[in-house]
Amino acid sequence: MRVLDDIFRDYNLAIIFIIMSSIIIVIIWNIILSVRLSALGEKYKRFMRGSSTKNFENMLLDHIEDIEEAVERVNIINEDLINVKNQMDRCIQKFNIIRYNAFNDTGSDLSFSIAMLDNYNDGFIITGIYGRNESINYAKPISKGTSRYPLSVEEELVLNRSLKGTQI
Repeated sequence: MRVLDDIFRDYNLAIIFIIMSSIIIVIIWNIILSVRLSALGEKYKRFMRGSSTKNFENMLLDHIEDIEEAVERVNIINEDLINVKNQMDRCIQKFNIIRYNAFNDTGSDLSFSIAMLDNYNDGFIITGIYGRNESINYAKPISKGTSRYPLSVEEELVLNRSLKGTQI
């Protein structure tokens, strides 16, 4: 005990200086931490703004739930998109029309042939032949780009244009 008393007496000024320096450092560190904590509290308030929950964990769980619901909706929309695409492939995608004069003794290009095909090259050709005394319309089915019925030159032309995707 006597040794401690001698040390305190001999070095009391140094000990007081070290203790005061430590107190000042602790006070400065406390001020820095208080400022950082205050800034973090403001960020937390901004982050939690609009949330009915006061708990960060509950808010994250709510967001995860919302994300899972959004993923489910996106999957449903993707399935619907695939169904629509499959249906669109069976809709008329390629078409062409040609007008021509079927008979030399009639005036203008009143006869026509129209080809309408889907993406699988299935569809039909409608032809209308106009003559002085009568007009005839008929259709021929097309399967995979060909017809089981003989085609006229104009019908071949309109079918080939539809298959190639070229216009008149």
